[in-house]
Amino acid sequence: MARDRSRFDDDMVRKILILLTWAVLSGLSACAAPAAAPLTIELEVTDPPAATRRVDVPLGAEVTLRITVPSEDRAHVHGYEIEQDLVAGVPTEIVFDATMAGTYEVESHVTDAIWLDLVVK
Repeated sequence: MARDRSRFDDDMVRKILILLTWAVLSGLSACAAPAAAPLTIELEVTDPPAATRRVDVPLGAEVTLRITVPSEDRAHVHGYEIEQDLVAGVPTEIVFDATMAGTYEVESHVTDAIWLDLVVK
Protein backbone atom coordinates (compact mmCIF):
# COMPACT_ATOMS: atom_id res chain seq x y z
CA MET A 1 0.00 0.00 0.00
CA ALA A 2 1.40 3.38 -0.99
CA ARG A 3 2.05 5.94 1.71
CA ASP A 4 0.08 9.20 1.39
CA ARG A 5 2.99 11.72 1.45
CA SER A 6 0.80 14.82 1.80
CA ARG A 7 -0.96 13.37 4.87
CA PHE A 8 2.40 12.40 6.39
CA ASP A 9 3.77 15.88 5.74
CA ASP A 10 0.71 17.57 7.28
CA ASP A 11 0.97 15.42 10.42
CA MET A 12 4.69 16.09 10.73
CA VAL A 13 4.23 19.85 10.27
CA ARG A 14 1.47 19.87 12.90
CA LYS A 15 3.70 18.02 15.40
CA ILE A 16 6.62 20.35 14.73
CA LEU A 17 4.41 23.44 15.22
CA ILE A 18 3.07 22.07 18.50
CA LEU A 19 6.60 21.33 19.70
CA LEU A 20 7.86 24.78 18.69
CA THR A 21 4.89 26.50 20.37
CA TRP A 22 5.56 24.58 23.58
CA ALA A 23 9.28 25.47 23.45
CA VAL A 24 8.60 29.18 22.91
CA LEU A 25 6.01 29.37 25.69
CA SER A 26 8.32 27.50 28.08
CA GLY A 27 11.14 29.90 27.26
CA LEU A 28 8.96 32.96 27.76
CA SER A 29 7.75 31.77 31.16
CA ALA A 30 11.37 31.35 32.24
CA CYS A 31 12.08 34.96 31.21
CA ALA A 32 9.24 36.46 33.27
CA ALA A 33 10.38 39.01 35.82
CA PRO A 34 10.46 37.68 39.35
CA ALA A 35 7.98 39.19 41.77
CA ALA A 36 9.37 42.00 43.89
CA ALA A 37 9.99 41.11 47.53
CA PRO A 38 7.63 42.60 50.13
CA LEU A 39 8.89 45.83 51.71
CA THR A 40 8.19 47.15 55.22
CA ILE A 41 8.87 50.82 55.89
CA GLU A 42 9.04 51.91 59.53
CA LEU A 43 8.12 55.56 60.11
CA GLU A 44 8.30 57.14 63.55
CA VAL A 45 6.88 60.66 63.21
CA THR A 46 8.36 63.28 65.53
CA ASP A 47 7.06 66.64 66.71
CA PRO A 48 8.13 68.71 64.86
CA PRO A 49 8.33 66.31 61.91
CA ALA A 50 11.75 65.39 60.51
CA ALA A 51 12.72 66.19 56.93
CA THR A 52 10.86 64.24 54.24
CA ARG A 53 12.44 60.82 53.78
CA ARG A 54 12.84 59.35 50.28
CA VAL A 55 12.34 55.58 49.95
CA ASP A 56 12.86 53.53 46.78
CA VAL A 57 10.14 50.90 46.25
CA PRO A 58 10.36 48.12 43.66
CA LEU A 59 7.46 48.17 41.20
CA GLY A 60 5.06 45.36 42.10
CA ALA A 61 6.18 45.04 45.73
CA GLU A 62 3.70 44.62 48.54
CA VAL A 63 4.42 47.62 50.76
CA THR A 64 3.70 47.80 54.47
CA LEU A 65 3.94 51.27 55.98
CA ARG A 66 4.22 50.97 59.76
CA ILE A 67 3.58 54.47 61.12
CA THR A 68 3.78 55.65 64.73
CA VAL A 69 2.74 59.23 65.52
CA PRO A 70 3.10 61.36 68.70
CA SER A 71 -0.51 62.59 68.49
CA GLU A 72 -3.71 61.55 66.69
CA ASP A 73 -3.36 62.02 62.95
CA ARG A 74 -4.56 60.84 59.56
CA ALA A 75 -2.12 59.48 56.97
CA HIS A 76 -2.66 59.87 53.23
CA VAL A 77 -0.75 57.95 50.54
CA HIS A 78 -1.08 60.14 47.44
CA GLY A 79 -1.63 58.49 44.07
CA TYR A 80 -2.92 55.32 45.70
CA GLU A 81 -5.55 57.40 47.52
CA ILE A 82 -5.25 55.50 50.78
CA GLU A 83 -6.16 57.26 54.02
CA GLN A 84 -5.81 55.84 57.52
CA ASP A 85 -6.51 57.22 60.99
CA LEU A 86 -3.51 56.99 63.31
CA VAL A 87 -3.64 56.70 67.11
CA ALA A 88 -0.89 58.35 69.17
CA GLY A 89 1.86 55.93 70.18
CA VAL A 90 0.26 52.92 68.44
CA PRO A 91 2.02 51.56 65.32
CA THR A 92 -0.51 51.42 62.48
CA GLU A 93 0.05 49.44 59.29
CA ILE A 94 -1.03 50.48 55.82
CA VAL A 95 -0.57 47.69 53.26
CA PHE A 96 -0.82 48.11 49.49
CA ASP A 97 0.71 46.83 46.24
CA ALA A 98 3.04 49.30 44.51
CA THR A 99 1.58 48.83 41.03
CA MET A 100 2.14 52.33 39.63
CA ALA A 101 5.57 53.76 38.86
CA GLY A 102 6.23 57.29 40.05
CA THR A 103 6.86 59.35 43.18
CA TYR A 104 4.12 59.43 45.80
CA GLU A 105 3.92 61.47 49.00
CA VAL A 106 2.84 60.04 52.32
CA GLU A 107 1.57 62.96 54.37
CA SER A 108 -0.32 64.02 57.45
CA HIS A 109 -3.83 65.31 56.87
CA VAL A 110 -3.68 67.05 60.25
CA THR A 111 -0.41 69.00 59.93
CA ASP A 112 0.09 68.69 56.13
CA ALA A 113 3.66 67.52 56.83
CA ILE A 114 5.10 65.30 54.10
CA TRP A 115 6.66 62.32 55.87
CA LEU A 116 7.80 60.18 52.94
CA ASP A 117 8.39 60.31 49.22
CA LEU A 118 7.86 56.79 47.87
CA VAL A 119 9.72 56.35 44.58
CA VAL A 120 8.19 53.35 42.82
CA LYS A 121 10.28 51.99 39.94
